[in-house]
Parts: sequence; C-alpha cells; structure tokens
Amino acid sequence: MGFRFSKRIQILPGVKLNLSKSGASLSLGPRGASINIGKRGVYGNVGLPGTGLSWRERLGGPAPRSSSREPTRSVPAMPDSITARLVEDQVELLDGAGFPLDPALIPSAKSAMKDELRAFLEDHEAERNRPIDCLRSLHHDIPRTTRQSLPGGSGKPKREQYSSQGDFMQALMTWNASQANAGPNDDRIAEALLEALGSLEWPAETNIAISLQAGRLLLDVDLPEIEDMPSVRWKAMIGRLALEEKPISQKDLASLYRDHVASIFVRLVGHSMGSSSSIQSVGISAYTQRTAATGHIADEYVATVDVTRAAWNGINLAKIAEIEPDNLLRHLGAKLETNARGTLLVQPPLA
Repeated sequence: MGFRFSKRIQILPGVKLNLSKSGASLSLGPRGASINIGKRGVYGNVGLPGTGLSWRERLGGPAPRSSSREPTRSVPAMPDSITARLVEDQVELLDGAGFPLDPALIPSAKSAMKDELRAFLEDHEAERNRPIDCLRSLHHDIPRTTRQSLPGGSGKPKREQYSSQGDFMQALMTWNASQANAGPNDDRIAEALLEALGSLEWPAETNIAISLQAGRLLLDVDLPEIEDMPSVRWKAMIGRLALEEKPISQKDLASLYRDHVASIFVRLVGHSMGSSSSIQSVGISAYTQRTAATGHIADEYVATVDVTRAAWNGINLAKIAEIEPDNLLRHLGAKLETNARGTLLVQPPLA
C-alpha cells in the first residue's frame, strides 16, 4: 500500500514551508489563494472554502520531464522497382532512382526477390568459373569437315611467264600431268596444321612437336603441369548475397587435370584429321614435368592414343559437345589411367 508523507510548517503569516519525500516548497498567500514554489516550478492555487472546489495552474519554472526513449524511426515505403548489381564480390540493391536501398528494407527485398537474386548470383558464379569449365571443353571447336589435300609440286604456270601461247599450253599440260602423279606434300600439310593449331586459344602453355610421313601423323605433346590448374572456384552465397572463393580439393583438382588432358587429346585428333584428307592416322604421346619415382623432376609420359581415319569417321562430330572426352578416348583405346589418388600413371610413348 502506498504511503505519502508531508509536513507543513508556518514561517510567517501567509508563508508556509512544505516538506515531503519529493522535496521542500514554499506556499505564499492566504487560505483559498496561494502560490506554491518548488523544484517542479511555480504553481498558482485558487479554492473556494467549504466547497471542495479548487484550481491549479503552472505559472513558470522547469518544463515537465520528457520520456527518455528516442522516437521510433519510421520504415520507408518499398520502392516500385529494385535493381541488383555486383560490386566486387557483394550484391548491392538499388531503388528505382539508382540509390542504395534503405537497410531497413533489405530483409523484405531479399525475401521477395529470393529466386531472382539466386539466379543473379548463380549467373555471375558461372561467368567467373567459365575459365575453369573451359579446361574441360577445348574440343568443342574441332572442325566437322575434312579439308582436301593439295598435291605437291611447283606452282601452276601462268600465261605471262611464256612468250607464246604454244609454250604456255605445253607447260600447263606438263604441270597437270605431274600433279596427277604427285602425292600430297607432307611439309605443306604439317605447316598448315601447325598454323591452325597455333591460331587456337590454349588456356595453359601446351607445346607440340609434329612428325608426318606417308599419312601417319605423330604428335609429341608437352602438357601443362597440374600446378597450372586453378586452385579455387567461385561459390554463390545466397544468404549473404555475395560470391566467395572456395578451395578446390586435391581429389577434384586431379579430376580437373585428367579431364583437361582428355580434352586436349580430342582437340588435337579432331583438328589434325580435319586439316587434311591425306592424314590417315594420328598418334599422340603426352608428357608432363613432375617429381618422378627417383625424387627428381623429370619428363614423364602419362597418356597416349592412336586413332585411325576409319575410327574417327565413326564419331558423330555434330554432337561432339555432348560427348565426354574421357569416354571417347576410352572408346578409341587411349592409355589415360590414374591411381587411387587420381594421379596419372606413367605410359610408354608411341613409336
């Protein structure tokens, strides 16, 4: 039960000192009309004796105490349109005027645009990982047709090189006969193939030596090392609206390297077969620099394949992008084997 204490002391006629738990105050004036002065301010009091009616009004002094709470900030209205953009690795949401979205609206925007933001981040994830994925799809650019071989021999005679029409016709008939009897020019075919392979884009350094004789093409390939492979992939973090780099495990890195080697092989066979109809078989031996069983860095052959024209003609090149290069090489009899850790095993090179 509440208890209120007060005591009133008369100092002078019409002047009284009031004491209470809330402090001391002075009352000035006769009964029925007085002025009260205290720490809460100055109040005027008027009452009608015997009626119980009174009136009290603040005349001055300190302002009433206000609440200590800060006013609650109103949440702005959701804009009619919201745009997402990627700033470095973080998604930023913008309103229709192109200004950053109010932080109070971001949770609601993320909930309302969940599917759109997921697709937005996954598109950027795929774009950033494209160089890694391309390591497995180099063979998608192989030609679907085969270029016809040109016979060897000197250039075709021209009329201006001869003083008479008779001499020109004689030289032309001689040249046509030599062309009919001449076989393909291996040097010209090899040069054309090297030029074609050199014009392609290779994501990692790949060196190739060529030997062509009597329709048999041998390629000796210096592969990129596994250390040249990317060590991280980008991952979309939907909850944080960000992209983050994640390390590639050793197992996945070994798989990526093997797939890259397989794609290189299919690409080389395809471009070689397409460069000239005179090439009847393609043999590839590929090596890489790594720590050998002796503990020294050495060149070790790790993959080979030998493909005939007849076997290659049995491949549906129109669907080459749908064919796994590893499966294709297995079908063609390639030697591309790994141990339990995914490391490519040593293979004897082709003769």
